[in-house]
Formats: sequence, C-alpha cells, structure tokens
Amino acid sequence: MEELSKLVDDLYEVFSTYRDPGKDFCQYCYSEPEVQHFKLTPLRQLGPDDARTLLWESSDHWESQDVYRHYLPRMLEAMGPPSWVEDLYVEHLFDTMRALDFHSWPLAERTTVTTYLKTLEPLMSSLMAEDRDLFVAQIEELEKLP
Repeated sequence: MEELSKLVDDLYEVFSTYRDPGKDFCQYCYSEPEVQHFKLTPLRQLGPDDARTLLWESSDHWESQDVYRHYLPRMLEAMGPPSWVEDLYVEHLFDTMRALDFHSWPLAERTTVTTYLKTLEPLMSSLMAEDRDLFVAQIEELEKLP
C-alpha cells in the first residue's frame, strides 16, 4: 500500500500544472451549487462520490483535456483504497482517456497513469477474472500508444 500511496502522490505532482477546474460544466448534469462545489473544493478534498461523478463523465462532457487532467489524479485515487470507486464499465476510463488524446500527452503523464493502474490492478479484488483481464489489456493498449 505504501507503493500505491507514493504513486498517488506522483499523480498529483505530474498533473499539478493543470490548475483550471473548468468553467463550463454541463447544465443538464450539474446544478450551479454542484458546479461551485467542484470548482471551489481543493482537489484532494473532493469526496469519493464527487470523484465517481467525475469518473463517470463521458469524454464529450469535458470542457478540455486540461480540465480532465486537473481532476484525473482524484478520479484515479478514488478507484483505489479506501474508496474503491468503480467506473461505469471496465473500458470507460480508458475510452475517455483515448478520446481525450492520451497518446499525445507528455510521456511523464502517460507513464505515471499506466504505472498507477498496473499497481492498482492486483488490489482490485472486486473485479471478476474476465474484467481483470480486460483491465490489464486496456492498460497494455495505453502503453502501446506512441
């Protein structure tokens, strides 16, 4: 668990340059108080339910790659202990990152994300074997991107 904790810190560090919490949240999905909550709450203080809400967003609901990357450390952290937030379906996180041009992100960001996910995978005991295999395959696909 100490290794995972260090990797969470690495996520926050690598993505710390993305300070913009967004301006244009979907008005159908979020009330104004919810938007203000996301914008004003320090990233690490967003709760597991907040992280789940963000994690479940589709790629076209993100204002920009930069806003997504602002929230990504918290979403990924929440997928691990103690929160164990589950995504909509196994491929969702990966589909979203690919749709937001993960392949063009700086190598340090891509490596930090895939290293965290590879370390998290063996700890995800709630995943069925079939889903675990799919999760690993999705990580491997991200690693193959240029």
